Amino acid sequence: MIGSLLPSDEDGREPQPTAARTERNDAVAEASQALPDADNDQEYFVPAEVRDLWRQTPVRQVKTKNGETAWLITGMAEVRAVLSDPRFSRAEAHRRGARTGSAAVFARPGMHDLDPPEHTRLRQAATGAFSLRRIRALRPRIEEITAELIAVVREAGPPVDLNATLCFPLPVAVICEILGVPYEDRHLFRPWSEQITSTNAYPPEQAMAARRALVAYLTGLAADADRCPEGSLLRDLVTARDTEGRLTAEEVVQIVFGVLVAGHETTANMLGKGLVALLDHSSQFETVRTDPSRVPAVIDEVLRYVVLSPSTDPHEGLHLVTVTEVELGGHTIPPHSEILVSPTAANLDPRIFPDPDRFDLERANADAHLAFGYGAHRCLGAQLARVEMEVAYAGLLRELPGLRLNTPPGELAYTSGMILKALRTLPVTWDT
Repeated sequence: MIGSLLPSDEDGREPQPTAARTERNDAVAEASQALPDADNDQEYFVPAEVRDLWRQTPVRQVKTKNGETAWLITGMAEVRAVLSDPRFSRAEAHRRGARTGSAAVFARPGMHDLDPPEHTRLRQAATGAFSLRRIRALRPRIEEITAELIAVVREAGPPVDLNATLCFPLPVAVICEILGVPYEDRHLFRPWSEQITSTNAYPPEQAMAARRALVAYLTGLAADADRCPEGSLLRDLVTARDTEGRLTAEEVVQIVFGVLVAGHETTANMLGKGLVALLDHSSQFETVRTDPSRVPAVIDEVLRYVVLSPSTDPHEGLHLVTVTEVELGGHTIPPHSEILVSPTAANLDPRIFPDPDRFDLERANADAHLAFGYGAHRCLGAQLARVEMEVAYAGLLRELPGLRLNTPPGELAYTSGMILKALRTLPVTWDT
């Protein structure tokens, strides 16, 4: 059962006495009513000093941390141009030593480091599992899992940590079903995933050991096609390896590794931080409470506005290298130039989004965001992530009336030393 993912008394958590819980809920309700809408100075948004630099010009030369010159691309039109132009190469950036990050998850090149046709070949092997048809067919199961999780939350009663009870369990369960990874093994790969996405929260040798353990685990799963569930991505990939000869054994593991880690870490964190943004803008969120049919449209503004890794360094982005001279944004960029492209900055481009620093659930063009990337490398699981967010938020609105934060937004605790700046907990309460 999905409920077995949730913390129990055996995990060291004592049940809340009913009287104490009621008293706390009353205090939280009173405090919540006094909270104004957000002031754009929260951990789910980009710091003001970074936004200011991004907007000076959409294309500019900057000095990187290692003292080298690079071109920083922050405008929407310019970011789209770079991400869709084969003259900007990810593979060449990787060959020159650029890495997406210092975490162990990036220790070996993945699909994100490849250019067509190699990138195309690997991506096509996984595309079927994330097709619109497959995701639509999976939606009833996502709704079923979500209902089970929220039922356990309601049974526990407020206050509850939604991070532990919904935001992580939901995408973990869904990605297990898509991949064909045994759900009962989640206690293994969740700690591995956390360690390999660490930048300095864990010692490097521990993070690399976790990476090796996850690779060994996935190699074992992929060793025998008969052990892979019919209709799963793992079965598709193993068939492509054994029957069609389109993939190597290492490539099968590489694809599953990337999908497993990215398929739950990013969605889980966007679910939680997105909900904080919604609850932090209470006056706007009220309109969604009264009309839950608006949830799908709301998702786009959440994706545009909320950032998973707000950085104080404005000179960060996806690494590419020009393979020839390119004209961009009024500049001539020489061949072999390092490029840093920021979809996050593009999502705040005032030329596209009026008053971009405002979280606006009525924004008509929020779907122009680049939260899932753009071009050949656009996120494979974009549609899946949208469906999970829609189902989760709609379920919470329906089943937990008066849902609100149990802690002021500015006092929420976040992780450090990780690729994603994630909520440690998401304490909420609701009307009972």
